[in-house]
Amino acid sequence: MKPLPCSSADWPRFSVLLDQCLEVAPEEREAWFRRLSPSDAHLEPVLRSVLAKSESLSSGHWLEHPATGDAAAASYFGPGMDVGPWRLLRPVGRGGMGEVWLAERMDGRYARQVALKLPHPHLLGGLLKDRFHRERDILARLEHPQIARFYDAGITDADQPWLALEYVEGAPITEHCRAQALDARGCVALMRDVATAIQAAHTQMVVHRDLKPANVLVTSDGAVKLLDFGIAKLLDDPAQEAGLTQLGHRAATPDYAAPEQLAGGTVSAATDVYAMGVMLHELLTGSRPFEAKSRLGWMLDDRREAPLASGKVTGKRRAEIKVDLDSILAKALESDPGKRYASADAFSDDLGRYLGHQPIRARRIGGWQRAAKFTRRHRQGVVMAALVLAVLMAGVAGVLWQAQRAAEEARRATAIKEFLIEVFATLDPRIATDGPRGGISAIAMLDASASRIQVRFADDPDVQIELLRIVADLYRQLGDEAGYEKYQALQLEQVRLRYGPLHANVLDGAVESAFRACSGADRDRCVAAVDDAGRLLDRVDEPDPELRAIWLLARGLMLQRDEARLQEAGQAYADAVALYAQHHPQSRGHVTAMIQLAGFHNVVQLDYPRAIETYRKAEALAQSLPDRNDAELQTLHGNLGLVYQQMGQFSAAAAEFRKSAALADRTTGPDVPSAWVPRANAARTLHLAGQREAAHREFERLLPLLPDGDDDTVIEAITARTHYGERLSSEGRPRLAIPVLELVERGYARNSEFGFQLRLVRRYLGEAYARAGRHADAGRLLQLSLEDYVAHQADGDQPVMAIRESWGRWLLHDQRPGEAGSQFENIVANASGRPLAHVALAHGGLARAALARDDVPAALQHSQEALAVWGEVVGFRDVRMQPYLQRIRADALAAAGQLAEAQLLENTAAEASARYDHPSSVSVIRRQMATLDPTAQATGTR
Repeated sequence: MKPLPCSSADWPRFSVLLDQCLEVAPEEREAWFRRLSPSDAHLEPVLRSVLAKSESLSSGHWLEHPATGDAAAASYFGPGMDVGPWRLLRPVGRGGMGEVWLAERMDGRYARQVALKLPHPHLLGGLLKDRFHRERDILARLEHPQIARFYDAGITDADQPWLALEYVEGAPITEHCRAQALDARGCVALMRDVATAIQAAHTQMVVHRDLKPANVLVTSDGAVKLLDFGIAKLLDDPAQEAGLTQLGHRAATPDYAAPEQLAGGTVSAATDVYAMGVMLHELLTGSRPFEAKSRLGWMLDDRREAPLASGKVTGKRRAEIKVDLDSILAKALESDPGKRYASADAFSDDLGRYLGHQPIRARRIGGWQRAAKFTRRHRQGVVMAALVLAVLMAGVAGVLWQAQRAAEEARRATAIKEFLIEVFATLDPRIATDGPRGGISAIAMLDASASRIQVRFADDPDVQIELLRIVADLYRQLGDEAGYEKYQALQLEQVRLRYGPLHANVLDGAVESAFRACSGADRDRCVAAVDDAGRLLDRVDEPDPELRAIWLLARGLMLQRDEARLQEAGQAYADAVALYAQHHPQSRGHVTAMIQLAGFHNVVQLDYPRAIETYRKAEALAQSLPDRNDAELQTLHGNLGLVYQQMGQFSAAAAEFRKSAALADRTTGPDVPSAWVPRANAARTLHLAGQREAAHREFERLLPLLPDGDDDTVIEAITARTHYGERLSSEGRPRLAIPVLELVERGYARNSEFGFQLRLVRRYLGEAYARAGRHADAGRLLQLSLEDYVAHQADGDQPVMAIRESWGRWLLHDQRPGEAGSQFENIVANASGRPLAHVALAHGGLARAALARDDVPAALQHSQEALAVWGEVVGFRDVRMQPYLQRIRADALAAAGQLAEAQLLENTAAEASARYDHPSSVSVIRRQMATLDPTAQATGTR
């Protein structure tokens, strides 16, 4: 047992008194000591000694500097001592609260050196013990490359708690910047890394509360590591706050503490933003914005307005700081937390804009604001200087300049407002028109006004640019892509003429154009747009990392169209995700990039586990963002459902589709188109799994929400009907499916941009015709679909394999086994070893073709191969296909004279069919069909 500061008999009472004493404000402790009872008087010297040794805790220098004198001499630990499974090597730091030692694992489980954090034994009672345990719990939640990693925690047999943390060899950030002689941009880049780590902690609802240079180390390779979350505040655990607030705010380092922290007020994420502002001010100027002149200086200093950093330096450094960095620091150091940056991410974003030579979001501090700040902090000096005529005249000039600038901005705002009012004036019934007011669409209103922008504001290019941008955005919101393209191009042309080809608007437009081009079908346009945007970004010294990331996503879309460059495409997506993770980790763009990468894993690489893992990471990030986007989460769950469906995990797929539909129901309502597709996907997935009754219940809820069948303008309704018709056909009700699929086919045929969907629904409709006995119609439509697929996609693509298999089955029915075999052989030849459902069905088709020409050995071989491939299928499948393949195998066995085995397999197929194909309620289907066509009758049978 380590020595206690008092006798073991006195320890319980001493611990209680120490807790009470720590709760008392320092200036009231003498009165508290005088009130001690006679029975406790003998503990007063011990209490005073312990308080003196822990003085560095209240002064905020815990682990900032090694302890000296009595504190150092009173160490309870020494080199070679064992603490739990660790052996102490050498001290790293000491303070009033405890010690940190370099230690190594000595129980042989694994080799590692750590920073072992140990509190002084006499401080292990009450609130301080709670703080120590709380630090352990906080660190266990934080996993980030720029936060010192938490390894382990425990308590020795002698009741000595310990925390094993990552040992970081590095220098405090201030020392690193001085040693490397970093310029302002280098300091800002390091502070962005700090902000990234802080934002990661904030997403876990953890505020550091003691940010200072000693807790921010920079390693020899320039990596930032954030240390010591020991006094962090758990925002999601208000129950702890009552007992820990007083201790917490005393333990913060006053020189870096926010005003609300020093006043004992509410601590939030803005508190850490303030501390980062103080540190950045110190990195840029070599001094803190508020320098305490005595030990109580921080209590007496007026922190309502931080001085401008540029006023503390001269020469080149002053020029680097002036305006942008002054403005950023002023916002970060606002005394009112509500006026600071809303998050560490927002602070980092403005620093990134400074580095990228882009307009910052903080209100710029102009000459008048600078003068006002100076006046508030140096009232007497300004009054004296006001007697000097030159200063007075300069002030008048500043006022006139500011007034002129304000008038100019007001004029532009008025011009823009008046124009937008004119847009809606077309609805004014007092103005004559050729048609009824109620028939004027929003696009028609824009068309009537937008064409006048260039003429009306020909002499005011800035207003013209702003209005063209607004109008382009309005067209895009209204779904008029042609209008958007037109006015976006006009806006960018004006920006180039006025500001040059590297203006932020031009760069944004080029990257967006590349992404949009590569999301479409025109490959040549995609390549040209990506190349153009890449050349522009390469001409900028330090392009915005987010713009570069979006460009990489567009490049990935371009590259994945070329099978020879799929590896490059995957790398482009991964690089985009990495850029977001480094520069904008808590952003919606980061979520989008991960969705793109997951889609690549799913669709191109067929790596479903990796796709799911990436989608899950994107989902977790999307859930954690303060401005959570439920539409994006809806897409995420829908995509996850498609992956699970591809894997044949139908229950998991249906669950994800239901989550997607529930999000749509909650945010926009069930009768909004965005909710229809995930609900239709859920129904289709249940049907694919053989749960027909459950599937039709989902369809029964969905179909009444869809618009009339003749309305082919709502693509979501057409998609939902496609799923319904295809499933009716697959379950043996083709006469019910045909009118639904014919309606869908007409809708897609009238919309040229849906070529892929048209090819697909023609395959579905051809299969329905075949099942209904309309053999000629089936052949016509299946052949049309096949020709369309072959013209647009490669033989190895799954959709091409699917249509070839359907066409091959039609050819078999048409007594053309030779031609059918050619289709099936094409599928097998292009399988490339992939165990896909269509490959298994192709082997089944080859077995049927062999039986048709009495080639029993070939039939046995291919039927066996069909079941073998089916047993390993990855990707899309319909469970009803397994009994189909089992029957083909049974026919081959029967042809070979193996009758007993054939009958056994036939029975197995029949049992599977009975399990999957129990009849759906005709009354339910009748109601479903009535929602699509009131004259429809559910007369179809299996």
